[in-house]
Amino acid sequence: MRNEQKKEVGAMMSEYKLMLYPAEPDLVVDLNTLKKHLNHLKLLGMELTSSLGNNHYAVGESFLSYFTFMGCSPDIELDPQPDKPFCYIALHSTSATQFVSGANLKKSRCTSCKNELKNVSTTLLCPHCDNPLELDKINWRKSAFTAKTWITIGNIYELEAIPNDELLDSLKKLTGVQWKPAYIRHMKLLET
Repeated sequence: MRNEQKKEVGAMMSEYKLMLYPAEPDLVVDLNTLKKHLNHLKLLGMELTSSLGNNHYAVGESFLSYFTFMGCSPDIELDPQPDKPFCYIALHSTSATQFVSGANLKKSRCTSCKNELKNVSTTLLCPHCDNPLELDKINWRKSAFTAKTWITIGNIYELEAIPNDELLDSLKKLTGVQWKPAYIRHMKLLET
């Protein structure tokens, strides 16, 4: 069976990540079900053990067929390396909805007062009107999202790889909800 074998890797993971998340922020997907589905797609390779925790995997044999890579020569390391960043897949699920953002958070506007938002990763209130921020209704332009479950594809720079419809449609078929991409650098979590 796939993923029975584990490979020890160092914590040399890239700060750049492509995230896939369900459009419904409160949706919880059982990680075993998600893992089984991604195994069926041959998207997951062997399980990686590291200081980063469980549910980290090398990319599987069909990884490249589920993404469109941009540019003339993307530099993507597919094999786990102890001393340099490489592509990996991590599965995440939390009990509370998280606002997932990073250092590359794009400027956005409050849905109530329409003023520009800054430092959203530290507050749940608009600094201009003091209304609660509806984080899942704000257009973050693929730089943030809210979710309880998401998939990380590590070592992918912003817009370097775009998930294809076959992958997104398969996740929708599994969960009944549309999935979207976001590109995060230096991930930050804020419980909502």
